[in-house]
Amino acid sequence: MNPGELDQRLVFTQPLKKNENGFPVPGSDTYTKAWGSLKTLKGRTFYEAASTNRAHNREFTIRYQKKLADGVRPKHVKVKWRGAEHEIESIENDDGQNVTMTVRCKAVE
Repeated sequence: MNPGELDQRLVFTQPLKKNENGFPVPGSDTYTKAWGSLKTLKGRTFYEAASTNRAHNREFTIRYQKKLADGVRPKHVKVKWRGAEHEIESIENDDGQNVTMTVRCKAVE
């Protein structure tokens, strides 16, 4: 992996806790941050996204972080990229090597 390609700042956020009355507090708290590279949709994935009108899907490659792995990561974690909030579709450990992860997300509109 070339660290110079990791030029996109990703902030993983989780919703704030509930207040003393049990109501959710608006806003979010930073869970973790990562530098990543944006992958452009090409070929078959481009046409699959276009056929389902998923124009705002993103795919990032980041360094492996254990806290983002399935089973460790809390539910309802979202990604902020360039001020836009994205819902996480999946985070996968590439090749099971604990070196990089692929984050697939879609923009929240």
